[in-house]
Amino acid sequence: MLPRTPVKFHYIFNLRDLSRVYEGLTRSTIDKFTNKESILRLWRNECTRVFGDRLINEEDRAVVAEKLMSGLVKGFFDEFNEYIMQSPILFGDFMSANPTDETFIDPRLYEDCGGY
Repeated sequence: MLPRTPVKFHYIFNLRDLSRVYEGLTRSTIDKFTNKESILRLWRNECTRVFGDRLINEEDRAVVAEKLMSGLVKGFFDEFNEYIMQSPILFGDFMSANPTDETFIDPRLYEDCGGY
């Protein structure tokens, strides 16, 4: 069951924000996201990026990260909870870039950079 802690936003969320989460999920490719838990970790990143970054203070961010997000993951995907909730949560498309090689074609593949 999710906590009933009030969260104060300085931004009103709408369907465009939800579409930003899905847009981030569509950046995944089969060669970088090969299992369910990696997609779920990407989902957590996108929700944190879209919704969590707009919260007004650290207390509210902690409520979302530790109670809401953790509660959802434990409730539906408890077997992957440890992997999904590990920190840091960092994704990007810069890990395979090679700026020193002019002939290198940059694939710009979105991937988990958590172990950077």
